[in-house]
Amino acid sequence: MRGDQERPGEDRDVAARDHLAIGLFVMAVVTALGGIWPADPFSPAQWWLVVSAVDVVLCGLLLALPVHQRSTQAVVIAGVVVSAVLVTSCHTAQGVVVFALGFVVAGQFAAYALERRRAAVVAGVVVAAIALSATFAPASVHPVIVVAASTMALLSCWLMAQQSERLRRQARTDHLTGALNRGAFYERVADLVPRALRSGAPLSVVAFDIDDFKVVNARHGHLGADDLMAALSAAWRAALPPRAVLGRVGGDEFLAVLPGVGEAEARRWASSAASGQALSSSAGVATLLPDDGVRSLLDRADADLFAAKDARRTLAGNL
Repeated sequence: MRGDQERPGEDRDVAARDHLAIGLFVMAVVTALGGIWPADPFSPAQWWLVVSAVDVVLCGLLLALPVHQRSTQAVVIAGVVVSAVLVTSCHTAQGVVVFALGFVVAGQFAAYALERRRAAVVAGVVVAAIALSATFAPASVHPVIVVAASTMALLSCWLMAQQSERLRRQARTDHLTGALNRGAFYERVADLVPRALRSGAPLSVVAFDIDDFKVVNARHGHLGADDLMAALSAAWRAALPPRAVLGRVGGDEFLAVLPGVGEAEARRWASSAASGQALSSSAGVATLLPDDGVRSLLDRADADLFAAKDARRTLAGNL
């Protein structure tokens, strides 16, 4: 039942890191060209070359740091701030506008790659960079251009964040039951288990399996069985304690992780969550031990589930 646990969130952060590194390198090349071939004779070419070198350093730093949204956010903000300082030396409105477009792209990248809260911080920095750099630049920039660029930055970042959030939700959620899908659930468990081990707080896992699901399929048809499974999953999700999550890890196999809940309370929750439903189910419970890892914890929940199913079959045979 258990395979290697997937980490889609980590993979996404790695992809975002790589994309940002490519973007920084391209910006370094473009900025270096601006220093080598300035658009205005009064342009301080040496500062363009300095900013190009800073972009290269940020690119290397990003690749050297551990992959994390915090480091990605910090590098994006650093790149925007350094570029904003350079814009204050622009003698042409064209230069200010071109960099303003670059700031908008940075905000869009943050909305695509970062959590909503971190992306909002970057969007604020982007708007401030557009406004302040245009204000202090020697070039004459009409206020309408500043307002238009700032509005475009905020609107495009908001639209990108909305779309990214929708796609992430779809990628993490089982479309039939509304529970987390296999990869998203394992990602969540891999975060909660080490946290519980560090804090010493209790944590339990409940493994659910619908009883005789092949019989249910034969009796109600696949669509009817799917409807019953969705209703059962909705009941489980509605009964979840705070911070708990439910994942569908197989056809009719579900796992719930209950932070802050001990074994006795987890068994009571499993019993009450499944009672009164159209489909019967069996449950196995495992509570986190000091020497546990994610794999051993889930394996013990599986073993307890199999024991519960065997006991149900034995009781049914005796009856």
